[in-house]
Amino acid sequence: MITVAAAKRRRLPNRAAAMVLGMRLGLALVALTGTAVGFSYANHAPVLPLLAAELGLSDFQLGLLTGGLALAGMTAMSLAPPLADRGPKLLVGAGLAVVLASNLLFAASPSFAGLLAAKTLNGLGGGAAFIGGVRYVSGLYGAARSHAGQGLYGSGYPTGSAIALLVMPALAIGAGWRGAFVLSSLAIAAVLVAWLVAPEVASRERGATAAAAMRCPNCWWTALQHAAGFGLSLAAASWITTFLLREFGLPLELAGILGSLLLVMTLVSRIGGGVIASAGHRIGSLALMRVSQLAILAGIALLAFPSRPLALALLGVAVIGVGSGLPYAAVFNTAAASLPRAPGAAQGLTAAGGMASTLVGPPLMGYAVQVWGFTAAWPILGAVSLLALGATAVMRGEEELTP
Repeated sequence: MITVAAAKRRRLPNRAAAMVLGMRLGLALVALTGTAVGFSYANHAPVLPLLAAELGLSDFQLGLLTGGLALAGMTAMSLAPPLADRGPKLLVGAGLAVVLASNLLFAASPSFAGLLAAKTLNGLGGGAAFIGGVRYVSGLYGAARSHAGQGLYGSGYPTGSAIALLVMPALAIGAGWRGAFVLSSLAIAAVLVAWLVAPEVASRERGATAAAAMRCPNCWWTALQHAAGFGLSLAAASWITTFLLREFGLPLELAGILGSLLLVMTLVSRIGGGVIASAGHRIGSLALMRVSQLAILAGIALLAFPSRPLALALLGVAVIGVGSGLPYAAVFNTAAASLPRAPGAAQGLTAAGGMASTLVGPPLMGYAVQVWGFTAAWPILGAVSLLALGATAVMRGEEELTP
């Protein structure tokens, strides 16, 4: 006969197993959702030459497409944290639905104004979904260290962008760039349906708004670090296909494949950086940030070097990818530790910093490419990385902020 105590002991392992299974499912689905949003962030980049040819757009206008996305994303990331605290799963789903609508609008746009409006909508949806996802992962882990989970979630974004660089040129060759956007929308819709079965996580009381984060100096430093990480990688990804096509005379499809190396290395290093950070205090968060910026500066130097061979340029692309992704989890957990009474607001400001870099970088690069060429354009990104490296001398890492 089974006693009441024995029955309770039997239920406990089953409950623990169900919790682990739910966490794994939630992580898999939120990473898949991040992949869909990351795809939308970069899906215009590999077909920029086709847009320019059909609509007569300048390099500066092409850069503004990413800039419009970034401005809208920065706005959403600043305003969404209170909503993310109360309902992270709902916010991710709503943001992804807006991303899907923006993708279809881009496909149907007859002019530059329509393309810019579509990318602006893309930024609003993607920004809201990103903050919702960060808080969703924190909800899955509860009081446990979420670095590995945040790294896995964050890896979805460069994964999606890398897929965009890989597949959009091939789709465009067969169906035109408009058809490529329609076909990719089917995949985004499938991810949206899958997200509906993601497990719920506990909500928390609505934290302080962005105003509280703006009064937190360390939050601004984490925003700068993310600007020199995610923002820099997305800005570079916006031009890498065009760079390889023009500088080395590669076919569009091959340029897209090789350009995706930047984002592939970013996704690998985001996961690796999250695992390193989750191991405890063996390697400090500030050390990860410094190493990443030194790597980025080295990679940019290789790209900007005049008449560099293709192999050297690809090495630079890979090194930038590693540097861009390595400190991701450390940066976002340092942001949360910087303002424990409102971690969502702090992480929202940090995310907005990444979008601010994307807002300024691609249009400035577009103008520099148009006037002076790529050798003058890459140092624009290097300046952001240099600022972030200097900031590590005055900011505080997560280890210093956590009792």
